[in-house]
Amino acid sequence: MTANMIATAAVFVVADLRRSVEWYSSRLEFHAAEINWDEKPTFCIVEREGAAIMLKQAPRAGTANRHLTPGLALFDVYIWVRDLSRLELAIKVGGAPLYAGPVKRTYGCTEIMVEDPDGFLICFGHCP
Repeated sequence: MTANMIATAAVFVVADLRRSVEWYSSRLEFHAAEINWDEKPTFCIVEREGAAIMLKQAPRAGTANRHLTPGLALFDVYIWVRDLSRLELAIKVGGAPLYAGPVKRTYGCTEIMVEDPDGFLICFGHCP
């Protein structure tokens, strides 16, 4: 039987949609559909190689998971990758500082994390 689930996407509530779209585009090489900023959009999906994050404009940003779990660097979205070192290089070239990693976890995955402008943690993991 063919799997029914196709994909998933996180939804981040952001304070400044334009800033977020530009950050994801320039720092993480995500792409967004053509946006008419004159129409004052309040929603956009950024995507890279099948990984999507939905960005929703609001008067203030949402609360990142780690702020709800003091003492834990709990991420807000986890994205599995095949080549973590290639992604890490692209992130560094884009100018996004790593929040953590690369770290080899006891469960076998190697992970890096970056923090977006609204404080959300994006974790990229290679799990052979």
